[in-house]
Amino acid sequence: MIMSAVVAHVNSISVGMCQGFSAVLLPQLLDSSSSILVNNVEASWIASLGVVSNPLGALMSGVFMQTLGRRMTVQLTAVPFLIGWTVIGLSTDVTYLCLGRFVSGVAIGMSSACYVYVAEVSLAKHRGVLSAFGPIFVSIGVLFVYSLGAIMPWQIVSILCVLTSFLSFLTVNLIPESPSWLASKGRVTDAGKALMWLRRKPSVADKELAEILNTLSVNGDGGGGGGGGEGAERTAAAGPRLRDFLAPAVWKPFLILVCFFVLQEASGVYVILYYAVNFFQVAGSTLDNNLASIMVALLRLIMSITGSICIQHLNRRTMAITSAVLMAVSMAACGTYQLMYSALDVDDRPFSWVPLVCILFNVSVSMLGMVPLPWMMIGEMFPLNVRGIMGGLVPSLGYFFIFITVKVSPGLMSALETDQIMWLFAAAAAVAACFCFAFLPETRGKSLHQVEQLFNSPPANGTGYPEKRFRPKESAVYSIS
Repeated sequence: MIMSAVVAHVNSISVGMCQGFSAVLLPQLLDSSSSILVNNVEASWIASLGVVSNPLGALMSGVFMQTLGRRMTVQLTAVPFLIGWTVIGLSTDVTYLCLGRFVSGVAIGMSSACYVYVAEVSLAKHRGVLSAFGPIFVSIGVLFVYSLGAIMPWQIVSILCVLTSFLSFLTVNLIPESPSWLASKGRVTDAGKALMWLRRKPSVADKELAEILNTLSVNGDGGGGGGGGEGAERTAAAGPRLRDFLAPAVWKPFLILVCFFVLQEASGVYVILYYAVNFFQVAGSTLDNNLASIMVALLRLIMSITGSICIQHLNRRTMAITSAVLMAVSMAACGTYQLMYSALDVDDRPFSWVPLVCILFNVSVSMLGMVPLPWMMIGEMFPLNVRGIMGGLVPSLGYFFIFITVKVSPGLMSALETDQIMWLFAAAAAVAACFCFAFLPETRGKSLHQVEQLFNSPPANGTGYPEKRFRPKESAVYSIS
């Protein structure tokens, strides 16, 4: 199980490399000694094309997950990474650089399949920490590419990134397909074999297979009694229907996650990550740009690891609310400082280290909840029969919001004073904390079927399951043997 999660998230290293590569590439391209000379407009396109194609990749992954399988989609994600990095490394003009960035951006969007796969192969008690491998590996990728970019030409860095993608493509062959997806396609025997590979204990694997088949029966039967696994196989293999997407177990988590992503972007987490150097300069820092970038990447990695430890012991809601509240406090403190002392020169300001500490603190606490949790919860909150499609649609919207935020940020920073931007971020983080308190469900320690039941209408029959739904028999046994 751990091996499957690690292998799936090797793609996340490539995601981090792509997200951090523009910070390595653009300074070298804008240097007068560069073999490819670009102006500021072309540099902006090179950077943004790595983001604008993310929603397309996420939508593609949704279709692929539903039709080809979760594992196959994870493996296919490495292909555009391979192509994109190769094109970038061999580029001789701006056109090829833009093409390579666009293709690698598609791969970033497709990588959302990793979270769905990991959620489905993990036990409920380990799902949080294994899903948290994603942000850790992304942070490793960012740190890796920043560090290499400080000492190597961008062409060499891109070729080394190709090797990571190739490693991801090969290692996926070592892990099984998602048992849930196999069962949904009627391949119950293959699902049992996959569960035995993952769990190693026949009793645990039998119990989980029975739960998967019962879940399919509940989703697929609609109103009747249902015949255990057979009805589930017939219904699920036909694919999701329109009415499946109108069920409360689908539209409720959809709205919650979309709102979560909107508030995530409004709170400035990605603006600060993408424009860290600019914020350091505003704060009066004299650090070298490369050193500042590496410091932020290292901080992200440390806090990602810290977050993975916390998520094993703390509730999701607690982490999200705490993260949002601390982000609001840090941005409010920074905004207050800027309001009070922005008229003074940096050297004349008292406690000139305060803005820098606030920004670093904001980055740190964002990695404990507001940054990773929306992505991690995509694989947890949707029913099996639509999990593939929704696992592509929701990330596509998340990536679209990131693109809009990153694109409008330079204009926002020109139109508003620094303290106003900080207060805007603080207000959004405070709203996010209230939203999480009011609407975010708790998924820690719950099976995926139990999470699904959180969104169904309250039962009126006292059974613990919604009315007009098939209730799985406690005595039902599905033996892998």
